[in-house]
Amino acid sequence: MSRKLHFGTILLAAAALAVAIAWACLHRGPWYDEFYTQYVTRPGPGWTEALRTSWLADNHPPLYYALARASDGLGRIETHRLLNLAIGACCLLAGAAIVRDVPRLLPAGAALLLLLAGNEWTVLSGSELRSYFLSLCAGALLAFSLAALALTREGGSIPRRLAYGAAVLIGFNTHIVTTLIAGSLILPFLLIAALQRDWSYFRALLLPPLASGLLFVAVSLVQLPHWQANTQNFWIEGGLASARWSIEYALLRCLEANPLVLAGAIAGVAIMGRDLMRDRAACEGIAILAQLAAGVVLGLALLTAIHLVHPLLIEKYLTAMVGAVSLGMALACGRLLRALGPGAGAMFLGAALLLSLWSLCDHVARSTARNSWYGTGRYVADIRATCPDTLVHVDRFWNADVTAMSPADNLAVAPAAYRTVAAHFGFALEPETSRRMAKACPTLFWAEHDTRHRFTDAAILAHLRASGFAVNAITVRRIGDGWVAMAAARPEQGLLTSP
Repeated sequence: MSRKLHFGTILLAAAALAVAIAWACLHRGPWYDEFYTQYVTRPGPGWTEALRTSWLADNHPPLYYALARASDGLGRIETHRLLNLAIGACCLLAGAAIVRDVPRLLPAGAALLLLLAGNEWTVLSGSELRSYFLSLCAGALLAFSLAALALTREGGSIPRRLAYGAAVLIGFNTHIVTTLIAGSLILPFLLIAALQRDWSYFRALLLPPLASGLLFVAVSLVQLPHWQANTQNFWIEGGLASARWSIEYALLRCLEANPLVLAGAIAGVAIMGRDLMRDRAACEGIAILAQLAAGVVLGLALLTAIHLVHPLLIEKYLTAMVGAVSLGMALACGRLLRALGPGAGAMFLGAALLLSLWSLCDHVARSTARNSWYGTGRYVADIRATCPDTLVHVDRFWNADVTAMSPADNLAVAPAAYRTVAAHFGFALEPETSRRMAKACPTLFWAEHDTRHRFTDAAILAHLRASGFAVNAITVRRIGDGWVAMAAARPEQGLLTSP
């Protein structure tokens, strides 16, 4: 099949994905963890101070925080998220270096872009100021690099070596779950190289993980006391059921990303099986898939075992696995593409591209509609627009569970988040010590990120009275994980209502 067709598919899918991520970045409201990233990467503290007091005090390696700090000139959260486009572009260039060195992987590259464009986690993670998109790119690029190494049995050109080294560095130093997945993906390839006594191939595989692993260990020794302190009362649900659900959810997103590519992958595996039956020497495709599958299974088994002792698994932490599984499917589909003629291949890629574009539109809509602090913020702004003398109160009490968590930056993040959203929508907040009630307009009591307590209307009213507010009745409007309690200008005595 024509190389131009594959390159054209990659460029169209990448361009559409970039537009979709950019749109979602700029039109999606922020959530608590993004406010945290924005706060700990603010330009005020020096780099050394930020590393020592904030980044190393977190549960994960500081690489993404360093990237976010380096790009703090992008501004507010919505535009700061565009950092992910630069990450994606670098990943695409690294993939191009691999394909240039190993041209037979070009069809797999086209299938991989189609799968990533059709996967909802790509847009979702790409439109967040968090490290999940970086993990997704690391998982896909690492698996792609391992496939190239297994095919050529050597490190290859300098650009390809740099691509592998970067994938390993990012995989080992972005997120603790990503680290475990990356290590598990590499291990089967190392074992096969050792069993085959192919020591030049073994060295090409081993040296980058060894260097990146030493860096990870050095950072982990500093972070270990913080990990233990930060996770004493962790929010992640434990047990086998929660681990199974997270894994199942991530795998299903891979399988449903593009049904046509999935069908192509199944057909590709069948062709590989036929090749193997005809010629035992033609087993490299099956062998690579088997090693990738072994790495994924090993990683998931290891993570599940750890989760049962110390909960650490949720679905979005598995984005590196999503990248690796997508690459495995792409490799299998790539075998089908190599077998198809130009006409059939063009029809297949065209139809698969249309499916991915259709999915992209849906994923953008779903991502921008997700719960955020802008839901309640917009509601407060609408009320103030109809009655400008409306007063708005926030209270640290509503977020006491979050502000009490380690690291200590959590203490400042929630208040900063309320101020940021209020400034975005153009309304003022009352001082924390204020107990003023509006005379001719409603008085609003605003809380966000109420994910644990889920305060009832009665509990909200009781706390307001105990805090010294002269309020006898409230109406509570709940939006996402937040709520706004409204006390009318002249509330009726004893009334407690909730819509």
